[in-house]
Amino acid sequence: MLFLLSFYALLGQTKSPNSLDAIFDDLEKAEKAMGGISIYEDGKEVYQKSFGFANIDQKIKSTSTTQYRIGSVTKMYTAAIIIQLIEEGKLQLNTPLQTFFPKLPNGEKITIKNLLKHQSGLFNITEDDDFTTWMVQPQSRVKMIERMVKNGVIFEPGADTSYCNTNYILLAYIAEDVEDASFYDIVQDRLVEPLKLKLTRIGTESPKGVQEAVSYQRIDDQWEVVTDYTDMSAPGGAGAIISTPSDVNLFTTALYKGKLMSQTSYQQMTDVSTGMGMGLGGAPIMDMQGYGMSGQIDGFKSLAIFFPEKKVSITIVSNAYETSLQEIMMQVLQAYFEK
Repeated sequence: MLFLLSFYALLGQTKSPNSLDAIFDDLEKAEKAMGGISIYEDGKEVYQKSFGFANIDQKIKSTSTTQYRIGSVTKMYTAAIIIQLIEEGKLQLNTPLQTFFPKLPNGEKITIKNLLKHQSGLFNITEDDDFTTWMVQPQSRVKMIERMVKNGVIFEPGADTSYCNTNYILLAYIAEDVEDASFYDIVQDRLVEPLKLKLTRIGTESPKGVQEAVSYQRIDDQWEVVTDYTDMSAPGGAGAIISTPSDVNLFTTALYKGKLMSQTSYQQMTDVSTGMGMGLGGAPIMDMQGYGMSGQIDGFKSLAIFFPEKKVSITIVSNAYETSLQEIMMQVLQAYFEK
């Protein structure tokens, strides 16, 4: 989901805290959120804090190595992979969708660029009537494509901009076909290993191990564990990555520092003149140009923002929340940049 527009309503309304620690100490004390935050400046981590539990029942406190489902923040990673394939001559921005999926509606007119910028006009598959039923089950590519064909289109390619998970599921499938490899392996080879993202990977059907957080929702003034988790074969390139705030910042820092693509491609990726860039949004925040994405999946929320001119990346993740991450981020920005 896009995050940027919601900041406008918060500008000037959020009380500036005395310190970054105060924000998260207060959240933990009031049991308003659990999770973690990391801030990178000029390629180095200058602030990190974990608050609350990764697993309440097992009494496992969140730490800097706790992994969270980051949902749609995944789209920035998928976009970077596709742009790399384009730079290598394996794809083009104007490659038609029908090259890979001839049965999809408007496949002869929808391009890779349309998919990247949410201008394909394809129906958003996460709005499918039966989504909450099938999302928790392993999904084959064949079945996912059948649903996309059935749901059709909502506008002609390029005629509008409308956020759509279908676009990024398809982009991951296309990367798999071009590379003849699984999306898991592509993420590992192109992003995880080169950037040393030691705590980043494609998730599974449910959180596994003591290092991966489970999520909670507030019921009758108690944190109740979420029991139904999305099988990550469903969201794929639209939302299947798990990571830590620090690792996400390593990725966004590499992005604006030119470690993942040429400057020309980076400018195309961050061109938000049509309402969205490629895998991210962008808008001025506190007189600074910010870019990034928010994510929400299975009770997890994430928010990653980077400010290229300031050389700053900030990521907040949560596995339990009663307070808006946008509001928390606004407090963080005020505390950090007004220090």
